[in-house]
Amino acid sequence: MEKGMDPLTGEVFIKRRSNQVFANRANQIKYNNLKAYKKRKAKSGIEKILDKNRKVLKTILGPNEEIVKSHDFLEGAGLHFGCNTHIISREGVKWICVYDYAYSLVEKNIFKIIKLTQ
Repeated sequence: MEKGMDPLTGEVFIKRRSNQVFANRANQIKYNNLKAYKKRKAKSGIEKILDKNRKVLKTILGPNEEIVKSHDFLEGAGLHFGCNTHIISREGVKWICVYDYAYSLVEKNIFKIIKLTQ
């Protein structure tokens, strides 16, 4: 009989299967829930900023296809310039993206905002 140690409780148990890791199903569920909680908690600060940035860009753009705003206006609206999801290049222009919205520097302290389409 092979023995194993439960990663959640540290208890030693007799394995019923060769690949058994946890002493019981409840320990496995609790372990995985704690692991997921830690991951969500670690990402929550950044996710809040990204959500706010997306909301700011969406609100500013409104029904327009594109709009031009100053750095001060965007900062005053609550845009956090240091937090984005990805960067793309289109026709030689670098776009800083927050999910499905993007902004690009068109001249000193002036930004163009667009909604990315699939």
